[in-house]
Amino acid sequence: MKKLVLIFVLLVGFYSCTSKNYDKPKNLISKSEMIDIMTDLYISQQGLSMFPTQNEDQNLNFAKDAVDIMKAYDITFHTFEESYKYYAMNPEKFKKMLDEVKVKLEDQYSKEEKERQKNQTNNLEDLKKE
Repeated sequence: MKKLVLIFVLLVGFYSCTSKNYDKPKNLISKSEMIDIMTDLYISQQGLSMFPTQNEDQNLNFAKDAVDIMKAYDITFHTFEESYKYYAMNPEKFKKMLDEVKVKLEDQYSKEEKERQKNQTNNLEDLKKE
């Protein structure tokens, strides 16, 4: 999580110092799809940090997952990067996008937590029947 936040901060900081006249990319990813992609990238990165492997480099694993995510959305890293730069050029709008990513993550966590609680309740009921 720290790495992803650092990457976002560095990219936003770097691009906020450049010209505000960044042209709209030819293959601009829609805001909603960009939010979905950033959410998936965050989940991937978080999963890798929760369950680190002993013999493999975490950055390499994250890069592999990022490539898989880009393939799932049928985009290239270049398209993602250009779209990311474009959206990051407007910090107020970009912050709103990041807020939407946060909401999606919280919603997903809530769904998973509800499912976990439901499974625990079912398991307890099964134990009582035995």
